Amino acid sequence: MLKSTLLLLTLLTSGAASAQKAQPALLAELPAASPPPTTTVTTVAPANGVRYEYQLVRLDNDARIFFAPAWEGRTVLEPDFRSLAREMRPGAAEVLLLNALNALSAEGWELLEIRTSERLTGTTQKVETSLTFSDPNRPQYDGKTTYNSDSQTRYLLRRALVR
Repeated sequence: MLKSTLLLLTLLTSGAASAQKAQPALLAELPAASPPPTTTVTTVAPANGVRYEYQLVRLDNDARIFFAPAWEGRTVLEPDFRSLAREMRPGAAEVLLLNALNALSAEGWELLEIRTSERLTGTTQKVETSLTFSDPNRPQYDGKTTYNSDSQTRYLLRRALVR
């Protein structure tokens, strides 16, 4: 009788311990809070002995184009928005950017450098459970990781100064 009671008690405690297991690790470790930005640069060899003036064109998050110094009296170009919700048409910023680069090229500006950088701004992880075949002892875990980033592309142009 004592043996059977001890055996029953052991089985109950082991069953309770297995029922208290934590949910499985479904998601990968999140990256560091602010890793260094990824930067890619394409350059052109300099020409010695010639003085240049420079123009910087920057595409920020595929939404706005900035000019430094101002070009044709403008420092910012923004695409037209589709509705009051300020939803941008797909490719609208790229059309403005390419039109500006084509106009600068027609004015004699030479593309010197393209610099692209992307910086991770945040991550979110979400785990959802759903019951498979309505069995609470066998839940199904679905994990999702979302990465948010900030991207920037800069175009550096130059034009020879007239002496």
